[in-house]
Amino acid sequence: MTKFSMKKFVSILYIGICFFAFSCSEEFLDLKPNEALPIEDAITTLNDLESAAIGMYDGLQSANHYGRYFVLVPDVMSDDVKQNASANRAKEYAEYGAFPDHFLTQNVWARIYNTILRANILINSDLEVGATVQETKNSLQGEAYAMRALCHFDLVRLYGQHYGFTPGNDHPGVPIVLEFDEAAEPTRNTVAQVYEQILADLSTAASLLGSDFDTGRFSQLSVKALQARVNLYMGNWATAEGLASEVINDGTVSLTSNTDYVATWEAGTSPDVIFEVKMNSADNNGADALGRMYIQDGYGDYLPAADIVDLIPDGDVRGLLYADDAANLGGIYGTIRVNKWPSQVGEDNTPVLRLSEMYMIRAEARFMQANEDGARADVDAIRQRGLPTAEAVTATGADLMAEIEKEKRIELAYEGHRLWDLMRWQKSVERTDCTAPTAVCNIAYPDNRFILPIPQNEMDANPNMTQNIGY
Repeated sequence: MTKFSMKKFVSILYIGICFFAFSCSEEFLDLKPNEALPIEDAITTLNDLESAAIGMYDGLQSANHYGRYFVLVPDVMSDDVKQNASANRAKEYAEYGAFPDHFLTQNVWARIYNTILRANILINSDLEVGATVQETKNSLQGEAYAMRALCHFDLVRLYGQHYGFTPGNDHPGVPIVLEFDEAAEPTRNTVAQVYEQILADLSTAASLLGSDFDTGRFSQLSVKALQARVNLYMGNWATAEGLASEVINDGTVSLTSNTDYVATWEAGTSPDVIFEVKMNSADNNGADALGRMYIQDGYGDYLPAADIVDLIPDGDVRGLLYADDAANLGGIYGTIRVNKWPSQVGEDNTPVLRLSEMYMIRAEARFMQANEDGARADVDAIRQRGLPTAEAVTATGADLMAEIEKEKRIELAYEGHRLWDLMRWQKSVERTDCTAPTAVCNIAYPDNRFILPIPQNEMDANPNMTQNIGY
């Protein structure tokens, strides 16, 4: 168990007890240690636990996590996105020029570890409650375990090479943080150790959570969906298939109909959503929202690459998620924009887990276990939802796997999946529609730059921290 140092993780100030989300301001987040409430005094009632849980989810909303950059950065590094001439907010990542003291490198790391700290406050609370509300306390702590698992999963994908990169997965991951310790100087755990902790936390979460379902909170269903994804990344094909099947067959969430598919996005939520980061008119990122990086009425820094748009068949409803833009005059920039998050004021929710992903997880897991009939059925379910008249898949072997990859690329485009998939499939980034410098239009797998550098302020503060190769 690694303890967490607030001194050494200098990019994360002593802010964990800022979980009273309704009254917590950014100024409060900047309190110095001698001005902060002692952690042991932070939670004294069940209402405090609930407030702490709200604060965890508030952390996910940040522009440095699911509110923008955690989703955006891996996509601009992939082959799905080309940058506009005026792009400047994630330009260094799109051009594979990230560096240790870049504001995103540092802020994303700090934000996600801060949310882990918020989760740990719930997990490690020794609050005693009566028997009548013990189930409520258990469920809140279950949400915290799920949150800690998600955050470690996000960190290890950003700052560590993918699972399977080395035979024993003993390559550097990120520090596992399970409790507060002001004096600790944590080292980086291996990727194998991080994934082991993720699975352990998800298992504990599943045992504690109740039966309630809310797309904005962790539930038994969303934990199971996240377990399916983690196991897919690990190559645990039978487990991934089984978990995805349980989510699909549960019946709580069903595939959004073809006729409602686009309208659901336009309403600010996501089709067949299992877990999402919620925004609303009173609580959103405004100009810092994810969608404003794509839409014409925002910054419009990033545009869809022509090759992914060309994959969508005529008449497929998913083609309607790309909007014509008369301001784009054609040429290398094209004339369309991504329109999955159309709100000009940032009220669109960010999807984290959707049922359509479970179908694609199951399709890949079935293929890897030589169940091609099952894999084809799952691909058909998603493809024919997009275009009911689409012909059933008949491909076999490598051609079938290519169909699975293509369908997942179309369905989950711009939701932060593409780079992670290319890495675990051990494929290069090949930008056939490229507006970046020629030298980074094609990045051959493997490459040190597929992951972010460890933040420089972290390196400066912690003598036990090691930098990623190439930075």
